[in-house]
Amino acid sequence: MATTTACAALVSVLPHLLRARRHLAGAASPPTTAALAVVHEHGSLRTTEVAEQLGLDLSTVSRHVGHLRTRGLLEASPDPDDGRSHRLTVTAAGRAELSAQRDRVVSALAARLADWDDAEIHHLTRLLQKLATTAQEKTLQGNA
Repeated sequence: MATTTACAALVSVLPHLLRARRHLAGAASPPTTAALAVVHEHGSLRTTEVAEQLGLDLSTVSRHVGHLRTRGLLEASPDPDDGRSHRLTVTAAGRAELSAQRDRVVSALAARLADWDDAEIHHLTRLLQKLATTAQEKTLQGNA
């Protein structure tokens, strides 16, 4: 059973992981990249749905979506179910940007983890996936 002491240690590490992710990503804006990735992962979404997926304020996400549209990475088309809304989709340029961003992060991470063996990386990946899944399941149960 997880103790509060162990969980407190984990909570202390999480901000460092987020900072490490930002360093690995380089110049890319994490919220902007996250918004693009959410639309890519889930398909056609309204801006409000992107905000819900990211857990961010609608005005913040609207700014990022506007930036992505200006850069030609997202396109908006009228929502057939609600003429007042638009649905966002990732363009070919957006998919290429996500792929390039992922390649940059993978290369940077591979350089920094050069002295790790694959078994350690697989073990860490499994544990982080378990943490993400468990945290998400608990959050969804709490919202149900």
